[in-house]
Amino acid sequence: MIKDKVSGEVISNNKQSVLATNEAAVIDNVVEVPEQVASNGPMDVLKAMKEILKKVTWQYGVPDSPQIFKTVQVDDGQYERIINTRGNIEEPIGFPCAFVHFINWRYLVQANRINEGRAELRIRFILNRLNNHDGDNDLEVYYVAERINQTIQENIQNYTCLQERCNLQYIDPMESFDHGLQPCWMTYEIWFRQQNIWVNRRKVYRKLVMPPFTNHSDQKPESNIYNHNNSEHPRTYDEATSFDSP
Repeated sequence: MIKDKVSGEVISNNKQSVLATNEAAVIDNVVEVPEQVASNGPMDVLKAMKEILKKVTWQYGVPDSPQIFKTVQVDDGQYERIINTRGNIEEPIGFPCAFVHFINWRYLVQANRINEGRAELRIRFILNRLNNHDGDNDLEVYYVAERINQTIQENIQNYTCLQERCNLQYIDPMESFDHGLQPCWMTYEIWFRQQNIWVNRRKVYRKLVMPPFTNHSDQKPESNIYNHNNSEHPRTYDEATSFDSP
C-alpha cells in the first residue's frame, strides 16, 4: 500500500489492482536533443591553472601590483630547449615564465567511479634575476612559489574542476643558476571527474516498478500516461513482508 506523503491519501493497494496483460507495450520516450556535457576534466584543469598563473602578482592585495609572469604556457619542453647544449633553440619567451603539465595522469577503475581520475600537476616557473645573491633576492624563488599557492587557493572557488581536490604536495626549489635562469617546480595533487557522454545522449525516461512492493497503480492516474496495468507477481505484498516463524 502506497500513501501520498503530503495528503496521506492511499494511492493504491496492490492486492486489489488489475494485472497487466502480455500485450502491454513498452514505449521509449527518447530525448531527441541531447544535453550539453559539462566540461570538468584534465583539459579544464590546465586551462584553469593557466588563467590563475596569469593573475599572480608581486604583492598580495595591491590593485596596481604588476603580474609576475610574462609567459604562461602548457609545458612541452620549452625549458629544455632554452638550456640546450647547442644553444637556445626555443622561440622568444618573456621572463619570468611559467609552464604547466601533468606528470601522472590516471583513472580509477572501480565500476562505481567511472571517469574519475587522479593526477599530479607540475608547475615549472622560471625567474631570470641575474643578481640573485644581492640582498634578499636569493629568497625570491620561495616568495614567488608562495604567491603562486596563495593565488591558486584564492581562486579555487571560481573553478569547479579544482574543487574536488587541488592540494600542494611539494616544492622543488632552485639548485642551479644555469644560463642565468632560476627554475623551480611545484607539484599539486589534482582529483578530477569527467562527465560521461552516454548519460546525456539517447536518454530514455522510464518508471521502475518492483512488484509486489511497487507497481504501476502506485502512481497517480494522471502520471500513468500510457495506462499500464500492474505486473504480476506470485506473492502479494502482505505475503512478501510477513515474518515466518522458524
